[in-house]
Amino acid sequence: MAIADQKYRGSDQNIKDVYPLVLDSLIKAKGYTQQTFELLPEHEQGKIKHLSFKLLSHHIKPKMAENKLLAKKQEKIDAANTEELIKIVKENGWVTRRSLGCDQKFRTAIIFRHAPKKYWKQVRELIEKEIKAKRISEYEYYVIDNHLKGRPPLTKKRSDFPNSN
Repeated sequence: MAIADQKYRGSDQNIKDVYPLVLDSLIKAKGYTQQTFELLPEHEQGKIKHLSFKLLSHHIKPKMAENKLLAKKQEKIDAANTEELIKIVKENGWVTRRSLGCDQKFRTAIIFRHAPKKYWKQVRELIEKEIKAKRISEYEYYVIDNHLKGRPPLTKKRSDFPNSN
């Protein structure tokens, strides 16, 4: 489901190819060399790296943003994923890599973050039940709740939540 979720959201450009160029450019624009940048405290480096990703996201557009046919296909995938995850969560509770015994990292919340509006009521009921049962993290709840409220600007970051690996 996670792979299908990103099928048409990706870009033809590989972030791994472009990010180092953007980061290097930003480091130079801030008056640092690569060596002096590496001497900065981690949180200062993190701010610059975060800004690099932000700038990059304005440059790289998802495939579906430029193609209505791909957007329609992604909408169908999102609906199918949402229906499947609703079914799974109703039967088994919130899915985590730990509960599945899986080594691969994945984000269950992203499926509900892309849930079509017609599923919002069902998703709301599920996340309310899962947060009360403490099976969903506060961060996952926050990002899904944000989607169900029409995606107003996020005011918190993942790091603002305890245990939000």
